[in-house]
Amino acid sequence: MNVAWQLWLQLFRRMPVLAVLANLLRAAALYCAVQWLLGDDEFGVLAASLFGVATWMWHTGQGYNLRGVCAAESFLLPNFRRRLLEYCVIDLVMWVLLPLVVAAMGGVPHLPLLACGLLLIAATGVMMGSNPRSGAFIWPVFVVLGWMPSFVADFFKEALRSPLTPWLLLAIVALLLRFSIAPLLRIEDRQADASPLESTSLSRMQTRGAPGEPRRMGAFGKRINALYEQLAERAMRRALAAYQRSPGFQRRMLLVRRLLLPNDNPEAIGLRIVLVSMLVCFYFIAIMHRQHFNPVVVGAYAIMLSISRYPQLNVGMVRMRPNMADLYLTLAPETRAEYQRTISEALLVLAPISLLTALVYTMLGAWLVHAPDPWHMLFVAAIVSLAASLAALALHLIGPEGTTGRTIVNLVVVFGTMAVYWGGYWLVGTLGYALGGGLLALLALGFGLGVWFAAQREYVSRAPRFDAPIG
Repeated sequence: MNVAWQLWLQLFRRMPVLAVLANLLRAAALYCAVQWLLGDDEFGVLAASLFGVATWMWHTGQGYNLRGVCAAESFLLPNFRRRLLEYCVIDLVMWVLLPLVVAAMGGVPHLPLLACGLLLIAATGVMMGSNPRSGAFIWPVFVVLGWMPSFVADFFKEALRSPLTPWLLLAIVALLLRFSIAPLLRIEDRQADASPLESTSLSRMQTRGAPGEPRRMGAFGKRINALYEQLAERAMRRALAAYQRSPGFQRRMLLVRRLLLPNDNPEAIGLRIVLVSMLVCFYFIAIMHRQHFNPVVVGAYAIMLSISRYPQLNVGMVRMRPNMADLYLTLAPETRAEYQRTISEALLVLAPISLLTALVYTMLGAWLVHAPDPWHMLFVAAIVSLAASLAALALHLIGPEGTTGRTIVNLVVVFGTMAVYWGGYWLVGTLGYALGGGLLALLALGFGLGVWFAAQREYVSRAPRFDAPIG
């Protein structure tokens, strides 16, 4: 019983906000259920809704918790799998059996169907928490169902009357648990860590909840990751060969960039743009049946995508500190300021890369939504994305290293960028490309360049740090 208690506490230690919120919703559902049992029928639907949301949240956290608990070393513990099974039984009693008892006391019909529904919600939450990639498979189902609301309503009415529906739901639950838990119980060799500045967008859903938790990728993710590694290796070999033929400052800087930013070579950038464009196309095709929205928002989304990697720069540079000592010794700078300036100038290439991606995504979005004035969007997006990239690079280069401070900086950058984009779009539309665009470029680029030069001056004045980050 002590093992089950410790596993239960793990969720409160790792995700306290979610655990407390889920239990508060369950308490609210219990209050509504009591009122329903006392004769107030209006509280019945509310109790069911609150408990369904609480169940999904709790088991999403449990799935996330399993990602850290099911490390390879944990299987050396005595009876580890049996303890997990015991904890699962306790969880089912708390979140499935007890609600069924309350429903039976109130005379709710279709109890087997209700039990299977609760199991389905719990299994979906476990899958989404233990395998974040599953969201890419679940949400399209709801999008497709949203195309046919009348058909879905008729289907559910027929499903309630069918005796095979509970068995179908149980089969779906078994498949979801097989898809989510089986990979966690499989003991595999740990994959080598990727570069903290890889920027492939594959690791955004591979969040780590605890140090040492293995990276888990599906077959598609592994293939794409291997392709990125091949492109990075090829780009590094080309840079080395060019430097050996003709050593110089520019080719030396290119080598530093290939080392710090392995997946920011032209081929990898093209692959990243293609993958994101495929997802964007699917999204727009999926929502085309819905009511139209303002096409101008496409440019805002494109800029948000282009600057979304800069928080990773802050985290990655901290994680890379011990490895940067080798780079320092290899470069052998005459002064510490020279080394700091080399690193900052190497990272400056992220600004034109962000500009390129913002323009490509804006053009794609404008084409998909048939924007009436795409050149207006492209013009404003070009100015704002370059200014926002310089400001984001500057702030995350010298900004706070803690999670809270980094989050605040990122929110300031994102909301500030959106405000400048909408203001710049109005300004160009009111005053024209020459006057409005010139004023926008003067203000936005002036601010971005000023922040970047100030941040670079601050970064160069700092002493290099090669200590490993705490935790």
